[in-house]
Amino acid sequence: MRIVRKVLVTGASRGLGKVVVDAFLADGDEVIPITRNEIDFTRLLNRWTIPQADVVIHCAGGGLGYRDPLLDPAQLLELFQVNVSGAAEINRSVIPGMVSRGTGTIIHVCSIASGEAVGSVGYNTVKTALAGYVRSLGREMAPHGIVVTGIAPGAFQCAGNSMDRLETTSPEAYREFIEKRLPRGRMGKAVELVPIIKFLASPGASMFAGCVVPIDAAEGRYYTL
Repeated sequence: MRIVRKVLVTGASRGLGKVVVDAFLADGDEVIPITRNEIDFTRLLNRWTIPQADVVIHCAGGGLGYRDPLLDPAQLLELFQVNVSGAAEINRSVIPGMVSRGTGTIIHVCSIASGEAVGSVGYNTVKTALAGYVRSLGREMAPHGIVVTGIAPGAFQCAGNSMDRLETTSPEAYREFIEKRLPRGRMGKAVELVPIIKFLASPGASMFAGCVVPIDAAEGRYYTL
């Protein structure tokens, strides 16, 4: 008999988070969805109790539209809070319970920008920091039976994300991006990320502790992440 897991998903109301929620619900897991509106990332989850979970999948994040390379401190802090600090605070809440049980899985959605400068300065910076966090926390938690991992997606499209907006606002730029950046000649879909996320959430992924797994359809140009 399959064990029903408690799966906490951040950024759950739209985009990849919503796709992940639907995928785990379809498998019969108990999903705990957390949306950005439910968490005040700028106050680091102040006065909010995080439910305990067997699996945590951090999909919340993004560049917040900050394209200026000369970010002011408030903008950079906000980016860190949404992409790194919010996830770290949730982890700080759920990990003690995982340690006491001797098991647990935490997955972070990093980016191809975690390994090369393909996005804005702010986005590249925080996604690189997130990859460092995954590797570092993964080493610390491995002795406790907790597997901390991440994925580094290339460009993909889902309702409301940056590539979806680009196709709507600038179809020519969207086509040019595909032609110049994506060797297989088509944009990825969020559902294509689900199999690796499900695998990393499974017992078979124990050797992936501390790893950030690229899934970019050959878009990336780095040799290691």
